[in-house]
Amino acid sequence: KGDTARQGNHCRTGLGCFRTDLFFSFFSPLYKCVDSVILPCCHALPSPESLQKYRVYWQTKTLEVVKAYSAGEPVPGSVPVDSKYMNRTKMDLQNLTLLIFPVELSDNDTYKCVVQELEKGAYKRACDMTVVLVVVADFSKPVISADVPEDACGSTEVMVNCSSHGGFPKPRVSGVLNNMSVDWETKPPGSKNSLYNVTATLQLNLTEDIFLTCTIEYDDFKVASKYTAWNRREGEKIPAK
Repeated sequence: KGDTARQGNHCRTGLGCFRTDLFFSFFSPLYKCVDSVILPCCHALPSPESLQKYRVYWQTKTLEVVKAYSAGEPVPGSVPVDSKYMNRTKMDLQNLTLLIFPVELSDNDTYKCVVQELEKGAYKRACDMTVVLVVVADFSKPVISADVPEDACGSTEVMVNCSSHGGFPKPRVSGVLNNMSVDWETKPPGSKNSLYNVTATLQLNLTEDIFLTCTIEYDDFKVASKYTAWNRREGEKIPAK
């Protein structure tokens, strides 16, 4: 069986952020990179030359081969020429880690490193390790807007909009209205392999001063904005925001 203790990594990049959840027996600290990510394997060799006694391959949960070596050499034809990983991966020949560059949204997947050692003319399993790569792109700071008539007085119906763009994965929108949780109404998101833009609306009855937040949550991250609307009673002036 492969190793099963789960830990996590985060890596900020130009695209956004990448997190790897490791099913492994050690803790890997946070680190930074530019536009690539390194996935760890379960075995390290004494030297690159030792790879001649091993067969190593990286694959996805759907068994798509990402990288494969046997007897110290790449396995011909193991990665199809039309594979999205073609010319975007590199395996370290000593610690067997997998480098993916540049990282794309579609790389959001589960990967497995399998190591087999040559013993008495046959390859036998040395170890295997599963790595979950979570790709995260930061959403923009939410923009909250509402069309509140300047001459609004007393009870007034107001439609509030909250929008954010350019993030991944699929977001969840939450908010607080005068210290009470509210549910924003959101439109269906786009494709799971492209950046998301989100627009949420909230119908309010402006019977009192409003202190509202809109929070975009995605994976373990979130970004929020605040909005204030004043209910002008007859004869009162609206305070400056």
